[in-house]
Amino acid sequence: MTQYDTIALDYQKISAAVPLRDAEWHSLRARLGDLTGLSVLDLACGDGMGTRLLRQWGAAHVVGVDISPQMIALAQQREDTEPIGIEYRVADAATLGRIGEFDRVSAAYLLHYAENRDQLRQMVRTAYDNLKPGQHFVASIANILQPPQPVFDQRKYGFSFRLMEETLHEGARLRGTLFLGEKTVEFDFYWLPWEAYEEAFRTVGFRSWKIEPFLIPPDSERKRGAGFWEEFLARPSGMHITCSK
Repeated sequence: MTQYDTIALDYQKISAAVPLRDAEWHSLRARLGDLTGLSVLDLACGDGMGTRLLRQWGAAHVVGVDISPQMIALAQQREDTEPIGIEYRVADAATLGRIGEFDRVSAAYLLHYAENRDQLRQMVRTAYDNLKPGQHFVASIANILQPPQPVFDQRKYGFSFRLMEETLHEGARLRGTLFLGEKTVEFDFYWLPWEAYEEAFRTVGFRSWKIEPFLIPPDSERKRGAGFWEEFLARPSGMHITCSK
């Protein structure tokens, strides 16, 4: 059983509504580019929230993979009720292997679940092996460049995380919290330095990689109010990593 099997329903209810998703989805669409007619592998797809967006953005073939049977059950339930042609699989992204050749690979908050460099490299290898040459892998991740010492609190945007050990070190455990009003859901992940990520990308064969903060949607002031994202822009809690094969 994974940690998400026990929190799947609460995570589904809260995660879709936090303000941070506005910026994450807007950024993901921009960084993946035009998906019309393309194939996309979505690693760590969870309940399929982002996977369905990929299909709605024009992808012709979408496969969602997640380690949690409960999360995939929620995704499949939505697909059965409102079918749009997505295939879901229960699998560990670190050991998935090559299941196809995709135009894009995405991964929402996958890589920071790696407890060490070996596991991180295995996850990155899966993305690389399933990607066509010349194409892109885009992964969202908690901001590893400004790790919590001991807390990174941005509940205004629906997400905070804190250090669960006495000192920050490679492989240190972090606890993330999603906030929606009085409702919360917690989950654990791990901190590795940016150097470890670069090492993994280089080792598996990616030719370039970069880490960038989420982009703010142009209609954000109308939706959230003037100045809403100022704190986030100054110290973003979430980032995207984009790699090219």
